[in-house]
Amino acid sequence: MKRTLICLLVAFSALGSAAAAAPPSATEITASGSGSIALAPDMATVNASVETNAAQAQDAIADNNARYDRVVAALVKIGIARADISLSYYNVNYNPPPKVVPATSEERYGYTVSRSFSIKVRAIASAGRVSDACIAAGATAVNGVSFGLADPSAAREQAIAKAVTAARSSAEALARAAALRIVSMKSIELTSGEYGGPQPLMMAKVAGPTQFDQSNVNVSVSVSIIFFAEPY
Repeated sequence: MKRTLICLLVAFSALGSAAAAAPPSATEITASGSGSIALAPDMATVNASVETNAAQAQDAIADNNARYDRVVAALVKIGIARADISLSYYNVNYNPPPKVVPATSEERYGYTVSRSFSIKVRAIASAGRVSDACIAAGATAVNGVSFGLADPSAAREQAIAKAVTAARSSAEALARAAALRIVSMKSIELTSGEYGGPQPLMMAKVAGPTQFDQSNVNVSVSVSIIFFAEPY
C-alpha cells in the first residue's frame, strides 16, 4: 500500500512539473468537434402493454396475468427467447365509482392493472410479426417499435475518432489564422453522445402481417479539446 501511494505521488508530481513547464508563450485554443456514424439496424424493440379492469382487485390481476402469459407463450412459439421479454412497468390503480354513474361516462371504475413490457427482436424482419402476435394473444396496445444496434461500441469508437479529427482541424485553422501552430493538447472531454434513430413507419397490409419501414441508426458524439499553440 505504501509503495502504491509513493508511486501515485511521483505520478502527480510529474504531471504538475509538466504543467509548470508549459512555455509562457503558449496560447490555449478550445475547439469542439462532432462525429456521426450511420448504420443499418440489426435489432428491433417492440414495446407492448396489457391493461385490465375489474370491480375486484384479484379479478383484474388474474385477468392481466392470464393475458400476459398468453402473450409470452405466443412470442416464444414464434421464436422469441424468453430472456428477451422483460417487464418495464406494472401498476395497480383503484378508481372508486361515484354513487351515481353517468350513463354516458367512459371513465373506468374499480381496479385497473397496467403492465408494460419490451421484446427484443433479433431477427429484425420479424418486428411486424411480433407486434401482431402481441395483439392477437391479448395485449391491449403496442406502444412503439424502435430499431437499433445490438452492440454500438464499434460505431461509437469510429464516431469519437471523427469528432477528435474535426476538433483538431478546427483548432489548426484557428491557429493558422492567428499565425500560430498547435504544439500539444491540454485536455479532452466527451461532451455528449447520442444513439438511436427515428421511429419506424407502420405499413399494414390488408392480407398479411404488419410491416415496418426503418431508416439507419445514427451513433453521434461530440468532444471539446483544449490545445496549446505557439508562434512559428
